[in-house]
Amino acid sequence: MRGPSFSIGDALAAPFRLLRRRPFVLLIWGALLAAVYLAAYSAFIPIFASLPLGEGQGQAALDAYVAGSQALGATLNALSLLIYVATLLVWVAAARASLNPGRSDIFAFLRVGMDEVRVVVVYVAWFLGWYIALVLLLGIGAAIAFAVWSSSREGALITAGVYGLVVLIGAVWLWIRLSLIAPASLILKDFAFAQGWAITRGQVLKLLDLYVLRWLVSILSAIVIYGIVGIVLAVGFFAQGLTWPDRIDTLADLEPLVRPMLVPAAVALVPAALGWGFAFALSAGPLVVAARQLLDGSPVGADADTANP
Repeated sequence: MRGPSFSIGDALAAPFRLLRRRPFVLLIWGALLAAVYLAAYSAFIPIFASLPLGEGQGQAALDAYVAGSQALGATLNALSLLIYVATLLVWVAAARASLNPGRSDIFAFLRVGMDEVRVVVVYVAWFLGWYIALVLLLGIGAAIAFAVWSSSREGALITAGVYGLVVLIGAVWLWIRLSLIAPASLILKDFAFAQGWAITRGQVLKLLDLYVLRWLVSILSAIVIYGIVGIVLAVGFFAQGLTWPDRIDTLADLEPLVRPMLVPAAVALVPAALGWGFAFALSAGPLVVAARQLLDGSPVGADADTANP
């Protein structure tokens, strides 16, 4: 009897389905992340504004940056935590929306609850396990290569190469086997370590195909978004007859360009935020749809629109 499987087409269609049906939701996710990152990096404005950028000032600029960053130590830690929390909330929201693409949500699927707690616990746990296993395997490989080195340098290099390839394959295999635990935990509303591991059995190559295709889509979508943003900024710059300063000693010398470019930057923020929201939909959507179909035992080609968490 054929076991449960999932449709790569359905999985990859999930972010595009959200883009078509819920573009404003994606825009909200991107705007939220943009606001958090802008708030975080605004702390660096005084530092960057005073950095010496003239010829031969490289070391002085580096020293000034390090000193300024150290002075902001506690603030930067708090801002980093804020970025992590925002990233978590948007990822879970994208996963939740992908399970219910036909349903609207007044809060753009953003929540703060046990779903988010379970996802972060699962990701921290399996990443630490994967990382520790990788470090142990690399340590064993180094010991084997060192033992062989004493008798044959060529043999040690060959051994290290073969062992490294095996470890790489094993690391990718383990990463894929663990990759549906968080989506399964979100769907089942429980810590689904066993279920998430079980549903990937026999699906490694297919999930690898999904990862590769998802990566290609992300590259192409990034090119499109960056192109649109670049065109908007370039038109705003040249349409106003702006010119680049002949001499820049500090970033403060760019201040005459800041105010004229505020409106073009605000316009460019719209496609940038939409693209950022789509990136998170692309990150979470395919995995959660694949997990949903595998948990349900859905046949290949099942319609993800009918799924419920």
